[in-house]
Amino acid sequence: MAEMKSMLMTDNNRGKLLEIVVVIVTVVLIAAFSVSVDGFATLGNLQVILSNSASLVILGCAMAVVIISRGLDLSLIAVMIAGATTFSIFINADMPVLIALSLTVLAMAMVGLANAWLIAYVEIPAMLATLASAMFVVGLFRFAILRGEFLLLLTKSNPAVIFLSGEVLPGLSTPVVLMGLAMLATWFLLRGTSAGRTIYAMGDNFQAARLTGLPVRTTTIVVYVFAALFALCAGLVTSAASGAVDFRTVTNGTLLFEVILVVVLGGIPLRGGRGGVRNIIIGVALIAVLRNGMTLMNFTSQTQDVLKGLVLIVAIVADNYLNPRDTETDTVGDL
Repeated sequence: MAEMKSMLMTDNNRGKLLEIVVVIVTVVLIAAFSVSVDGFATLGNLQVILSNSASLVILGCAMAVVIISRGLDLSLIAVMIAGATTFSIFINADMPVLIALSLTVLAMAMVGLANAWLIAYVEIPAMLATLASAMFVVGLFRFAILRGEFLLLLTKSNPAVIFLSGEVLPGLSTPVVLMGLAMLATWFLLRGTSAGRTIYAMGDNFQAARLTGLPVRTTTIVVYVFAALFALCAGLVTSAASGAVDFRTVTNGTLLFEVILVVVLGGIPLRGGRGGVRNIIIGVALIAVLRNGMTLMNFTSQTQDVLKGLVLIVAIVADNYLNPRDTETDTVGDL
């Protein structure tokens, strides 16, 4: 028992070490950009960073819950785009907003339920199940609904679009409010519910959680439906801000890598069982500052992708060192 306690303390210390390093790097970047980049250290730019980070935080919350349960959701961005497309088609057809939103939520919940069923009951590894569902969803929407087009334009005069892209109060945008609500809901799920305790138990030792009678299958459904609904929320925020749904967000894969990068940089181990909202904030802070600074410095998108790719590689190597995979993780085959 004492040896196990010592090992747990060592794991926690390693996780906190990565968090501390990321916070230090973020502070250094803020200081460097403030000195070298005109317009970075302004209130207006801070508001831009917060608004632009909203969808990334919401997606980070979704992916964090999945990874803490020792899973992986590669369909997250596909569901995000599919949800935004479904809602956009409904409101472009002048369907009442509440009905359109209710039908869209139901549809995306069904996608999350399908992912969970494949993983929990058919026992397909999460990576393969969600990759297959992502390909199916993108193919269905692009060719059966959008007829091969990449873009779907929104009616910017629609009240729903105006609300999602506007401000709740002066200086407080709707995306920022939704970001705060997403973090609060994630914290409550993980820390205030029995499902949250089961999620941590699954991530810590999945086989032990199942053998002790914990409802791992039911909790898997909660996890992937939660992720799908949060992906929908991120899709609504992103599409309303840009005035369009762009399927190239799925095909170029950059956003999915950023979401995984946020989770890993924040200190949530890929083997699961540990982490929370604090880790998401830490990871997003670094990526948001880095992305904003590079944009103000007129870096091309390709250069930004290269740099973020290097950061992701370093983060995964650090995660592998600080949170080494165990035998149980390797045999489950979930990553």
